[in-house]
Amino acid sequence: MHERALDGVKVVEIAEGVSGPFCGRILAGMGAEVVKIERPPGGDRSRREAPFLPGVAEPESSALFLHLNSSKKSVTLDWQSAEARPVFERLLPAAHLLIENSPPGTLECHGLGFDALHSTHPTLSVVSITDFGSFGPYADWSATPLVDLALGGYLYLSGEEDREPLMLPGFQPDYVAGLHGYLGATLALWSLDETGEGRHVEVSAVESLASMSQFTTVMHTYSNVVRRRHGNRWESEGGYARHPITVLPCKDGHVSFSVAIEPQWEMLCAMIGRPDMLEDSRYPTFDDRRKHADEIDAILTAWLEDKTKQEVFDMAAGIWSVPTARVSDLAEVLDDPQYRSRGLWSEVDHPVAGKYTQPTVPYQMRGTPPSFGRAPMLGEHNDEILRDRLGFDW
Repeated sequence: MHERALDGVKVVEIAEGVSGPFCGRILAGMGAEVVKIERPPGGDRSRREAPFLPGVAEPESSALFLHLNSSKKSVTLDWQSAEARPVFERLLPAAHLLIENSPPGTLECHGLGFDALHSTHPTLSVVSITDFGSFGPYADWSATPLVDLALGGYLYLSGEEDREPLMLPGFQPDYVAGLHGYLGATLALWSLDETGEGRHVEVSAVESLASMSQFTTVMHTYSNVVRRRHGNRWESEGGYARHPITVLPCKDGHVSFSVAIEPQWEMLCAMIGRPDMLEDSRYPTFDDRRKHADEIDAILTAWLEDKTKQEVFDMAAGIWSVPTARVSDLAEVLDDPQYRSRGLWSEVDHPVAGKYTQPTVPYQMRGTPPSFGRAPMLGEHNDEILRDRLGFDW
């Protein structure tokens, strides 16, 4: 078996929900031992988060928990209680990382703030993921994915121009925050090798979104160009007009077009059998095409009417080199030969939940492949960790 990138790294996770556990999931997949501390009686709150697998008994039926906690070890321990504190603290001397996503001040209230931990465990790094960070006027407030998207600037840009903002599905802000937590954790491990000192890594979910505003902040501060919602079309203000960049219906669904340079426009006109559009006085530049977007969309929609999205995808991307793709549903994503060829999906067999498919990671590391096993059952590793490793007759 290949050695994985983080083999030998030991992590204690007291995080719940999505952001912290997603950070721990990636660490575990890359070889770290992640001991997940779950407070009894119910464990991580995501065990009670829908959707649930049909016919599977709680607390092993949450699809969200099964996804977020691959390859971890579960120990039931109320780390916030005075009685369990000596047991919890026995886990820390050997740990490189502690992952938590409690509200700011929670660890300090229990004598487990970074300064206190650093005085007794100087090599331990703490990754704290919260909605707003530990300071600032919003620090004590809580948020949801919709709140994060609204304050982070993404909600304002999503949706049709003449309609209300449109949110993204699921827990995307939490996943982005967890990914930044993983980045911070690996930097803390590198710093430990260089300095011998643990670090406190703080991640704010809303800042994770605000910092990913791409070029919009530069546009706004430099030339006062404010981006607006444009639905599936590319923006038209500020001299950045592009068309056709849009999503259109076809015989069995939708396809996307992303024509962004002149050679692609030329190939698109040839592909749909309309070379005359290259000489049409209405469409000489991208700015002109954006102004006549409705006309162009009507021409493309008529051409798409009797074609399936797979036919269009194969033709455009494979033959004509026009950036076009089918809008895939989840079944098509799971069955896509590109993802399967790169090992993105992993099949696992859980003793209670049964067999299911989960993603690995969207990158390759030659010689150190990731490995994502199943999620643990509640308290599955109590004997291994508490009795055999720490010597407690719990």
